[in-house]
Amino acid sequence: MLSVPRMAGLMKAGALLGSALALAEALSINPRSLRAKLTADRGVSSDDLEAAAAALEARAGQMIDHAAKLRAECQPAEVAAA
Repeated sequence: MLSVPRMAGLMKAGALLGSALALAEALSINPRSLRAKLTADRGVSSDDLEAAAAALEARAGQMIDHAAKLRAECQPAEVAAA
């Protein structure tokens, strides 16, 4: 489906994932096919959006896990100082 909001959403997902290559990998396509989707030469399907959303959720989970590890490192120092 050719839709500006879908293309813009896919572009934003790529930025949040860190690169177009990461987005292409999440969609299981090559970067050239991704460019075609982002320039409206090909449509962005619901499956594309679902795959991008899943990749974002996985990245978010990794960030939350790492944030918890960082906080855990702060705990002992604060307890020892008290």
